[in-house]
Amino acid sequence: MLRTTAALMLLAASSNQYTPSFPGGIIAWFVCNGRKRSEYGGWLLFFYWQLYSGIVMTAIFFSINFQSYVPENFDDPVRYHLFLASAAPSIVLFVLQAAVATILISVRTWDLLQLLRWLIVAQVVAAMVAVMIDAKYFPENVALNITLTLIPESLWMGYFFGSKRVKHVFQTHDWDTAVEAIHPTHTKIVL
Repeated sequence: MLRTTAALMLLAASSNQYTPSFPGGIIAWFVCNGRKRSEYGGWLLFFYWQLYSGIVMTAIFFSINFQSYVPENFDDPVRYHLFLASAAPSIVLFVLQAAVATILISVRTWDLLQLLRWLIVAQVVAAMVAVMIDAKYFPENVALNITLTLIPESLWMGYFFGSKRVKHVFQTHDWDTAVEAIHPTHTKIVL
């Protein structure tokens, strides 16, 4: 029972970049792949898919386990503060990411994209600190923290720093012409 509660606490505490599974994963793949020629298609659309589904999942788990954040549920005040130090930065950074990414949909400026990049970097750092705290004080949470936050955020960090789509959509604003070089249409010639 304690392990189940601890696992749910971590799910509530993690800024889980929810990765949809079957059948949601198949639906996400069809939608994102089908829109890969759009500015907000492909992996960029999948980022938003994960971001917004992660908000929903975080809200659900947080509301289910709200009592986990009450100090009286910890036998030692130090453990409570360590739990908050492990969980709170990820939640705050996740909310900030969602806010900036949402504004970025309509504003599309390079400066705002750089802010989102650095929020993702901060999320990776916060996840590493959380894993170190969890390894010492909450070892049952380490695997979930790594798989739900550290790995996905690290992958998104690489995507936002290296993606051609991101550069064309937010910096050069020429996706309409660049899309042909990145995702050429396969026009069939009929004789």
